[in-house]
Parts: sequence; C-alpha cells; structure tokens
Amino acid sequence: MRLLALLSFLMLCTLAPLSHAKSLHEGWQSVDGMQIFYREGGNPADPTVVFLHGNPLSSLMYAEVMETLASTRHLHVIAMDYPSFGYSDAPDHVRYAYTFDHLAQTVDDFLKARNIARYSLYMQDYGVPVGFRLMTLHPEAIASVMVQNGVIHLDGFPAAQDPQGELRRHWEHRNAALDSRRAAYVQSLAYPKSAGWDDEDHAGPDALMQMMAAEQRPGVIDARNDLWFDYGNNVKRYPAWQSLLSRLKVPVLVLWGKKDTFFTTPGAVAYKRDAPQAEIHILDSTHFATLDAPDTVASLVGGFLAKHRDALR
Repeated sequence: MRLLALLSFLMLCTLAPLSHAKSLHEGWQSVDGMQIFYREGGNPADPTVVFLHGNPLSSLMYAEVMETLASTRHLHVIAMDYPSFGYSDAPDHVRYAYTFDHLAQTVDDFLKARNIARYSLYMQDYGVPVGFRLMTLHPEAIASVMVQNGVIHLDGFPAAQDPQGELRRHWEHRNAALDSRRAAYVQSLAYPKSAGWDDEDHAGPDALMQMMAAEQRPGVIDARNDLWFDYGNNVKRYPAWQSLLSRLKVPVLVLWGKKDTFFTTPGAVAYKRDAPQAEIHILDSTHFATLDAPDTVASLVGGFLAKHRDALR
C-alpha cells in the first residue's frame, strides 16, 4: 500500500508540470491572405488579454507569462506574431505595406477572425503604436491597458528628442545609409554560441535564435526598414494618443525595466499625466522584462487584473 501511495504521489508530481506546459496552444490563423501564427490559452468565456509584442521579437516573448496567467488565473490570453515576425508569413514589402496602420489593421482582422470583441491590452515596444491604433478604432472594446517599455511620450525616448537628430531626420527624409546599416547588422547576426555571447537584454538564446531566423528570411529586412521609417508617424500621433488614454478612464498598469537604455523610465512616469489612475512599477529588469523576469511580470499583471475584475467584462 505504501508503494502504491508513493507511485500515485510521483505520478501527480510529474503530471503537474505537464499540465502547466500545455496551458497554451499554438496555431496559424488565415488573415487577409496570410497565415498568422498565434499562442492562446485559457477559457475564451473568461476576460481576454491580448498581448502585442515588440521589435524584433514575437509572441514568444510572452509565452511564460501567458502560461502562468492561463494556468493560475481565470483569464483567456492570446498573442499573435505580426507579418514578417516570429512564425507568421512574411509577404514581400511591395505586396504588403509595412506600416503601423497596416499592422494594426491586420491585428484587428485577426481578432475579428478569433471572435474577440472585448479585451485588455498588454503592449510592449512596437506593440504600443499598434495597440493605440486599436484603441482609436474600438475604444469601447478596451477593458484595461497595460504598457511595458513602450512610449507615447518623448520623455522616455531619448534618441528621438532632438528634431535634428538622425532618427527624426530619417523619419522626415529616408536615409538609405541608415537602412543599409540596419541590413548589415541583421546579416551579421550569428548562431548563439559560448564565445562572444552578448545578451544584454536577457532575452535568452531561444528568443534570439528565433529573432535571427525570422529577420534573415529573404526580403524581411526590407519590410523591417519600411516599418522603422514609418515609426515617425507614431511620434506625430503621441498627443492624440495621450488625449485618448485620458478620455478612456480605464484601469492602467505600467511596468518598466529600468535597465532599458532605449525607452527610459521617464516614459513610464509620463503615463501618469494622461492616466492619474495608472499603477506604475519600475522593475530591476531590461527592455524584455517578460523574458528576464517573467514571474514578477505575471504576478503584477495577475494582481492588477484581479483587482479590476469587474471592469474586464
């Protein structure tokens, strides 16, 4: 009897991690003639959280956080890879216009195809301009807003603060030399190995390997350069997005890895100007906090959504 009890206990111990690992499923959704990869977990009848990834990664950056939320909270979680990112199709930039307007439309069409009409948004980096376009299109759909290392204020964007700086000049008059430098950098990316390993954002080799494989597909750097050139249109919309966030008056959570030198912590504090109700947490982490500190992020997100459960329906 003791042996049977021990075997039963060991089986439970081995099955529990498997159950957690299977809390997400993956697939491809046909959207506008493309196959868009996504990760999803939880009961669709529960409040939905849509995760919008940053550059140059994919929905992979959210997998661990999503698994935790799906398995420990009554939440429906979903994240897609934008066209040319992660495992999604990468149509030629002549056929598919790589602008943030177009990405947002593709995400909107994806959500409609998945029958998602009411949701909370978790946005990081490029996910912020995509998400704020969704908020502009469907303000009634937004239950709550969560931002991590992504800006709608120049306060947190040092590289773009100087109107005569390289970025701002590039966004006004496209600089072919900058495009070439970006292309050369992508081609220089090499298979992760022990010698010369550099992962200052603590994204991890799996995420970096997927990023490299996606970016080095034929034609993808042209798509990414088009998208980076279009980023200037996001900066022009910052005042409108600040006003929108102020009008929405939904629960707001801001998480920020303080080791991020591209999007800096003043960008986190600036959200308080538009959303005084915002809950702000400065983390001892990097630009990719969901990969560097997934347990911390999942705990903060889970607690925030539990506190505002009534507003999520």
